[in-house]
Amino acid sequence: MSSIVPHIARIRRLFPERAEEIPRLALSSDAFRTICEDYGMALEALKGLEIRNHPMDLERILEYRALIRDLERELREELSRIPFSTDTNVRNEGKPA
Repeated sequence: MSSIVPHIARIRRLFPERAEEIPRLALSSDAFRTICEDYGMALEALKGLEIRNHPMDLERILEYRALIRDLERELREELSRIPFSTDTNVRNEGKPA
């Protein structure tokens, strides 16, 4: 599970309003966890291609950007299936009063 931690952190930054629910969903849903991993790996691959900045990589860069948009949509859909936590005690865990 440790290899997914950076991916989950990215998803939490992408959806800060759902940051508290994301780790719980990743623990309970194989499908969500897989999407998180795919998203993180796609971001890493895109970053590598963009750093390399080779003209022959342009098509792959565009494909990764499209994949990332699709994965963000899937993540949003998965998150929409779980109730939004309105419990302020849960939402403010670990935050100073």
